[in-house]
Amino acid sequence: MALACVALLGGCTTLASKGAVVGCQAADTGTTLHAMDQGARELNPVVAAVLGAVGPAGFIAAKLGVTLLVLHYHAELSSALLATVNGVTCAAAANNAVVARKLSAKPD
Repeated sequence: MALACVALLGGCTTLASKGAVVGCQAADTGTTLHAMDQGARELNPVVAAVLGAVGPAGFIAAKLGVTLLVLHYHAELSSALLATVNGVTCAAAANNAVVARKLSAKPD
């Protein structure tokens, strides 16, 4: 969440940076797995299918692959597209963190 706020203050260029690609993907990956450990279910059918087929390690590998692919083509992608995708990905990470926090606060 903090990264998204800082990026918004810096504008589209910051949110479209390579650092934002890596940071948002890492945040989404970590918070997804943490929320699932707390009992959340994955609502994105593509991510749910990946997790079901290859488990957490495969999900991490897939996210790493996507991140490396975006970094490879970073210069060819529009800043607006990158900023939008990174913004959505960081928003998903923030939502995952909220869900995990709520689930961890529930009594067993």
